[in-house]
Amino acid sequence: MAAARSSVSGDVDLRRCFLPRAALEFVFASSATHGLLAADWVERTSDPGASDAARLPPGFRGTLERARRWPVPAAPVLPPFDPADYLRDPAHWRAPADLPPGTPHARKVWQALCRIPVGEVRSYGQIAREISSSPRAVGQACRSNPWPVFIPCHRVIPATGWRSGAGAYAGQREGALADIKGWLLKHENADLGSPVSRR
Repeated sequence: MAAARSSVSGDVDLRRCFLPRAALEFVFASSATHGLLAADWVERTSDPGASDAARLPPGFRGTLERARRWPVPAAPVLPPFDPADYLRDPAHWRAPADLPPGTPHARKVWQALCRIPVGEVRSYGQIAREISSSPRAVGQACRSNPWPVFIPCHRVIPATGWRSGAGAYAGQREGALADIKGWLLKHENADLGSPVSRR
């Protein structure tokens, strides 16, 4: 596990976390005025110590610029934990004090995700029943989660359990993001061997 820190511009603090042998790195940005701005898994740079913001993928840069235009909140939401610490030990995970801007439905889903304890999973259907929604709408809100890891959409899997597939992560069922979802669930010692209970 490695971490690097740099400044994007002005008061924006950019941090990167690297998993061994992973094709992706976790990047998040925050500022003193706005708090947590953006977080995502992005293609790993060849130089883990790279600090050049221009190396960030255009999608992440766009998300960051949109977040910087949000109205300044009365109480900025600070990152609730250091992701590098969490990636070493999942006991460091804490829910954020508030949620990012989003539709009322998405925010209800993200709140429900933040109530799932480390090491546990829920099905899309369970979350849907909890908030009076549909599993498909829950999946869409998971896909649009702007703060992965901080808002643990990786803890939502199909009702049939892990053996049928972990479900999508950021809209991908295969590839590097799906691998990260599997890694995160195993890292948290989630019970992935059986169907999700109906509780």
